[in-house]
Amino acid sequence: MLVTLFGVTGVGKSFFKKLIAQELGFKNLPIVTTREKRTGEINGIDKEFVTQEEFQKMKQAGITQIDFEFLGVRYAYRKEYLQSPENRVTEAELSNIYKLKKCVKDMFAIYLVPYDLERAKLELQKRNLPEEVYQKRLAEIHEHIKEYSSNPNLQKQFDCVLINDYTEISQKKLLEIVKQKMNTNKR
Repeated sequence: MLVTLFGVTGVGKSFFKKLIAQELGFKNLPIVTTREKRTGEINGIDKEFVTQEEFQKMKQAGITQIDFEFLGVRYAYRKEYLQSPENRVTEAELSNIYKLKKCVKDMFAIYLVPYDLERAKLELQKRNLPEEVYQKRLAEIHEHIKEYSSNPNLQKQFDCVLINDYTEISQKKLLEIVKQKMNTNKR
């Protein structure tokens, strides 16, 4: 099963991804990206950081799927990971829900909503991004919310919606939801 987390920047996708991996034994599905590595990120674990040339070669060789650009950076998923029978967890850009559902047979899509949008913006600030990138991410939050709230077809794509109040309550709820899905899959 592939648990895929969606939501605005700062809602906690990376945090929840690590939580699911640690608590439930899921493997991270690192996305291939041309983005610069942030402090604390580990190549091959958090993401797979490659050059533009390497990215293009992987695409041409058919190694990757769902190639997209987000805020000027290229991303894609390794085909072998998308088709893996192992329990994996990843995070994804909202517009890729349709492509992922076509490629992944056993995907459980969770949409995370911040209880307080200002908290999500504060989490974004903590990343100490260059001002231009920060402003683009901030604008993306509002575009993302507008797209999700105005598109009923998009909303129907998600198996679960969870409000993140940034407490242990949300963490426990998410883990319980994923455990229930795992138990359902075993039947």
